Amino acid sequence: MTCIRAQMPQSGSNGYVAPTPTQRADWRTVVNQMLKGSCDFAVPASLNGIVQVKTFTDTGNGRNYCLLMEVLDQNGLDQNGNDFVDHGFGTFIVYNSATRQLSHQAVHPIADSTTESQAVTVFKDTDSRSYLMAGADRRANSAASTCRPSHPESDASHNSNTMVQATNEELLAYYGAASWFAIQWHGMKASTCPNTDVYPSHGRDVTPAPTDKIAVLRDNLLVHHPTWDVDLPGCDSCSLNATENVQGRLLNGVAAESVCDTEGSSYTQKFIHIEQDPNFRNPGDWIAPIMDTFP
Repeated sequence: MTCIRAQMPQSGSNGYVAPTPTQRADWRTVVNQMLKGSCDFAVPASLNGIVQVKTFTDTGNGRNYCLLMEVLDQNGLDQNGNDFVDHGFGTFIVYNSATRQLSHQAVHPIADSTTESQAVTVFKDTDSRSYLMAGADRRANSAASTCRPSHPESDASHNSNTMVQATNEELLAYYGAASWFAIQWHGMKASTCPNTDVYPSHGRDVTPAPTDKIAVLRDNLLVHHPTWDVDLPGCDSCSLNATENVQGRLLNGVAAESVCDTEGSSYTQKFIHIEQDPNFRNPGDWIAPIMDTFP
């Protein structure tokens, strides 16, 4: 993930290129094949040469993962001697021997410092099913998102025309009525919500029920880390409720074609959004609480 992050379009580069409708559809096809256990197959023509699907063996644990990653760099080395991919589509990993149907997602790599490393470590160490990382810094492009115009088009959580959104659409279709959860790992500044260390939400500014997953996660975090200040929607300590997050809207029941303009009217618990102070992103601190919450 460190290598991939270093080669994605960086802040101010205008290097993010939105996928075409055909590319989005073909990406979803690839994601579906991976979730069904296939790997090392030829990708559809619209993605050929841009991405690869390969079996990746992790030397740390010896496990095989199916990895979808962008590889195309037609422009070669830039003037600073650095390689950057040409689109910023992103990375998707599947572990088909998973014990937990969790999708760990880092949609603001670089900008939310270390969250991509945190998310992939928790993915590995909790035997989870998939990992998703956006393919560009959220500030890569200066153009506004046509979906949520107050954000750049390269901001994956506020733009529906991304492979992050396409992946979540396919995850939703693949699982159907089965139980699964998407956990997005985010980072806030120390000065944001200064009295809060960790803030889980479900994409709605609504107080959760005690049995809701974000409430159970809060309780388990406090069991393992009793000195942490973990707050939830409804307590008025933080306003980062992810109500504009288009993946959250999708997973909370808003139709894919309406996520830009329509806020969810309820929540399904499939979407879990975690904001973290910079000092609370150590992945090791999260392994036990995640496993306790999703046994």
